[in-house]
Amino acid sequence: MKILDFVAEMKERATKELVALSEGGSCVKRTYTFTRGHAEITTIRGGAVEKAAITLLTLKGMKMPETGEEVDPMVYQMEVYPENPHCPMGHFNAEWTSVGPGPYYMNLDLFPAVRVEEDLTAMKRIMDGVADRFGRDRNRMREGLDVQYNMEHWSLPLAAKAGCKLMKLGEDELDFFITAYHTFFAAYLDILKQRRDTPFGDEQIRLKQQRNGKWLEYIAFKDGAVKMAQVNGIPAEVLKGITFPPSVLF
Repeated sequence: MKILDFVAEMKERATKELVALSEGGSCVKRTYTFTRGHAEITTIRGGAVEKAAITLLTLKGMKMPETGEEVDPMVYQMEVYPENPHCPMGHFNAEWTSVGPGPYYMNLDLFPAVRVEEDLTAMKRIMDGVADRFGRDRNRMREGLDVQYNMEHWSLPLAAKAGCKLMKLGEDELDFFITAYHTFFAAYLDILKQRRDTPFGDEQIRLKQQRNGKWLEYIAFKDGAVKMAQVNGIPAEVLKGITFPPSVLF
């Protein structure tokens, strides 16, 4: 299947690139098997990467909380927490059903700690190019990111709204899906490499840990996918490995 070829390629590429940025840091691969499926999680730490988690989840018979419908989803997710606060956290989430052609869902965005407007603007411009190439509305392509990754008591959402939010794409739109992911990942790597050596101090570290704290709040209190996973018995160790940041401040 085309989607599985994409995942295999991206897992290999992302692991290779992030391990290189870790400068000899650790790369640990773990596989978990549980009642409703299994998870493969690769965790990278070191150098420019405070933590990165690359995950493939294959699930069966997951009950949707609102409808009770059973689905067999696959999830390819990556969270990258850079060491340097001037590098934004990279959020990569792609989901589809393992039986049949799609539909495909994907959220890609930057979650900055220290906002470097030049980088956020550049990413948005690059992703606008993907929208133009496939005849998509630039604004509609990322509509809802700032709503999803926000909570009422925050002054600003996590999301920079620089990536894309693709919903219910069909098999005929898979090239758009894959191109958007490849383009976003390549541009994100460029940001990491460009900003990794930017000087920072205690104040910037505090902003980074506060950003991580907001992400943990989102995971614990709002994220519907995490709530569904808990209801369906996915082990806490798996959910922690996929989503938890390396350090937080509240």
